[in-house]
Amino acid sequence: MNKKSFTLIEVLLSVFLITVAVLGLYSGINYSYSSITKASDKFIASYLAEEGVELVKNIRDSNFVNGSVAWTNGLTACSNPDYGCKMDYDESALTVNTVNTVKNPLWINASGFYNYTATGTQTIFSRKIVINIISADKMKVSVTVYFADQEFLLEQYLYNWK
Repeated sequence: MNKKSFTLIEVLLSVFLITVAVLGLYSGINYSYSSITKASDKFIASYLAEEGVELVKNIRDSNFVNGSVAWTNGLTACSNPDYGCKMDYDESALTVNTVNTVKNPLWINASGFYNYTATGTQTIFSRKIVINIISADKMKVSVTVYFADQEFLLEQYLYNWK
């Protein structure tokens, strides 16, 4: 009789190889998901930082349109590097932070806008805007977004172009 069959060693080796392959795939998928989440958080942080700069630009441009006020009007109170200022997309003025920025998280409302009004869902992001007047015609805007034990810093120089 000539029967072909697998030995116990062959079966154990096959099970071991399949297990290693499955665990490798699982590890790769888990790492990919983690990387995607981190990249998404960095993108959101960069957009929130850019929004902070745009809010400052809006105040500066409103000062230009007004004409009767200095181009830095409403921007000089944000020079404290520890606290800085905060501002929502629907506000017209910066507010000086009175608490540590990390303890002042942004919330996302049902429309998908980030705000400080504690409506909607609390996020892992917080933002600090610091403005340093360099000269009569130049200022440096630094926006730091904190998230998941990381931070994203965006700095931009604004000028009195009038």
